[in-house]
Amino acid sequence: MQRRSKTGVRSLNTRTRVRSGVRSGRIRQKRGLYPQKEAAYWRKRHSKQPYAKNYSYQEFRHAYRTGYDTFFKYPGKKFDEVEESVATEYENAKPASALPWDIARPAVNAVWEKMAGVIGPRDPDRGIRGSI
Repeated sequence: MQRRSKTGVRSLNTRTRVRSGVRSGRIRQKRGLYPQKEAAYWRKRHSKQPYAKNYSYQEFRHAYRTGYDTFFKYPGKKFDEVEESVATEYENAKPASALPWDIARPAVNAVWEKMAGVIGPRDPDRGIRGSI
């Protein structure tokens, strides 16, 4: 439900905003995607990633978080379609200890691919194809 404020600008009431937040959470739960699980997944597999050779998980933590936070912000989009916006968000929220975007980009992209269901050739969890 929308209401007009004293200035004449329409705004959503609190109930609608809460419902949309609940709905977003339900979508994440339905798909089995939880920020805590994503963080644990990347913490465990970080050292196996090709871009992580000389960097710790802590240095990439902001990149991973940006990946799974922005994945839900742009539903139905591919990373390449929104990369510029994601890079801007990464830079704007970047703590002082975070890596520059050009180094963090592969990690953010890897999060998007995992969450979208794309299996990369270097994925250690990649299954073996059954008989045809």
